[in-house]
Amino acid sequence: MRVSISPLRIVLIYALFATLWILFSDHVVEYFVDNVALVTAMQTYKGLFFVVVTSLLLYGLIKAKILQIVSMQKKLKEHKQRLEYVIQGANLGYWDWDYVNHKHVVNDIWLSFLGLKRNDIDELDTDWTERIHPEDRLIAKNAVENTIKHNLPYVIEFRMRHRDGHWVWIEGSGAVVERDEKTGDPLRLAGTHRDISSRKNAQKEMLFLALNDPLTKLPNRVYLKQELEKRLIEEPTLCFLFLDLDRFKTINDMYGHTTGDKVIQVVAERLKSSLQESDFIARVGGDEFVILTREHLHVEALCNRLIQSLEIPIEIGNEQFRLNASMGVTCSPKDGSSFETLFKNADTAMYEAKNSLQKSYVYYTPSMTEQLLNISKLDNELKHAIENDEFVVYYQPQINLHTNRMIGLEALVRWQHPVEGIIPPNNFIGRAEETRLIISLGLLVFKKSLMQMKKWDEQAFFDGVMAINISSVQIEEENFVESIEVIRQEIGINAQRIELEVTESCFMNNPDQVSKTLQKLENLGYKISIDDFGTGYSSLSYLKQLPLHKLKIDRSFIRDLPHDTDDQAISKAIIALGKTLELEVLAEGVETEEQKAFLIENRCDSMQGYLFAKPLSAEVLEATFRQN
Repeated sequence: MRVSISPLRIVLIYALFATLWILFSDHVVEYFVDNVALVTAMQTYKGLFFVVVTSLLLYGLIKAKILQIVSMQKKLKEHKQRLEYVIQGANLGYWDWDYVNHKHVVNDIWLSFLGLKRNDIDELDTDWTERIHPEDRLIAKNAVENTIKHNLPYVIEFRMRHRDGHWVWIEGSGAVVERDEKTGDPLRLAGTHRDISSRKNAQKEMLFLALNDPLTKLPNRVYLKQELEKRLIEEPTLCFLFLDLDRFKTINDMYGHTTGDKVIQVVAERLKSSLQESDFIARVGGDEFVILTREHLHVEALCNRLIQSLEIPIEIGNEQFRLNASMGVTCSPKDGSSFETLFKNADTAMYEAKNSLQKSYVYYTPSMTEQLLNISKLDNELKHAIENDEFVVYYQPQINLHTNRMIGLEALVRWQHPVEGIIPPNNFIGRAEETRLIISLGLLVFKKSLMQMKKWDEQAFFDGVMAINISSVQIEEENFVESIEVIRQEIGINAQRIELEVTESCFMNNPDQVSKTLQKLENLGYKISIDDFGTGYSSLSYLKQLPLHKLKIDRSFIRDLPHDTDDQAISKAIIALGKTLELEVLAEGVETEEQKAFLIENRCDSMQGYLFAKPLSAEVLEATFRQN
């Protein structure tokens, strides 16, 4: 129950009671008592009664007031404690500023933000501005002046110096909490401080990650675009260098991405050390970097420095890596005046450099874009041609040198273009491999060749071996063996009558996988031959490790036989090597009787070439050999 009695009310009640007592108590006594002596005694008792009654009355009134004060103090303490809990829970530093007497009061949390103790500051310390970062003092000053002038609270962010010297980010809020009633001048200001250094550091980290590559700490593509656009406004002439590491994927595939990342970090440092102060470098992809420079006259020198920086092997653990790079160079405004155009053209020039055996860097020319458009057109037409079955298979006979009998046929694909007519394989096979369209094209050729074999079997025309070229891209496919087996079994051709021709380059990228795939094919009955033998760069050790049946001597060693002594020596060596390893040896590109005689003399087994027949369509081949 709440009792609220003011001091005035207590006094008034007491005064009323005393007045009534004085005025009427004597009359009451005289009315009931006639004896004078007894009246005198009663007056004494009356005074004592008055004292007792008024004492009890005062006791009740004072006790009620004291209980009210105690209750209010208890509630005030609870509110204060609750406020302290809120302040502690919110980790708020509280400050109270006596604006007139220049006296400051702060709590312990406020002190902890700056690493201070209570005795480190004076309550009359008014030189807080010295603790604020010089760049933020004006912000704090304006906030206080504005809240005094407009009586509006403020919330600002600024930095204050920690006791050990580093800067702490503070979110400060404050307001005028007391003013002079007459003049309106501020008497007290109060507010809170919150340490937001963690949030600021997180924001800084997020901003860094948004604009920089976390691995190399170099600017990323977004930052590059901003920098390029800014520089184009300041100075419209600059050069854009697009650098890509050659065959870096091999490092990731063979040694793992952890090692690859370490290599990239070293590369980034070396490239950065090759630049001038005004140059700008960014990492825009896995192994791709872009350099911006204003030094038009020194671009070639810069390109050479970048290439030279990679000449020293990079050591990661016990491994050493030797890297090369290819660069494309574009310059504004000649080659473009926007980020997208310069990037695209530099990328085009970079791929031109990759395809060049002599140059590590190439300047962009408009003809490169035209060539790129032609390649894109070729890609689309190739895909369309596969979908519309525009490819036909030609066959070139393989002849036994000693019996002059046709013992085999090599299947050679041709593109029967609806506008350009027959297109030879050299014009599209390379691009089909790059785009991996060779996978579906290879299966198409395989199926057409086997279907033709099946037809000739039924006509008793050809019972020899069909040689079919297989790309390294096909062999690296996980389901390659299963794919061709489905076709072979569906058509019903014995695997021993199929010879799969692979080139030496197939073994360079992933020799273990290729070896396993070829062994699986050999176990199924397929014959394996090495096409264009002698022109590759792989080790001869695979000849004894792989399940091979035939070596095909490349036409480049046959062309000048029997007159060129070098070609004689190489051809004899290949034939002798094949005989030693118990492999059949076939010579390609035989065009003269002299070449044939030389090969017979040196025990070559078979051959193919224009001396006997050029590649022919199935219909022409059948007609020709039935007549002859």
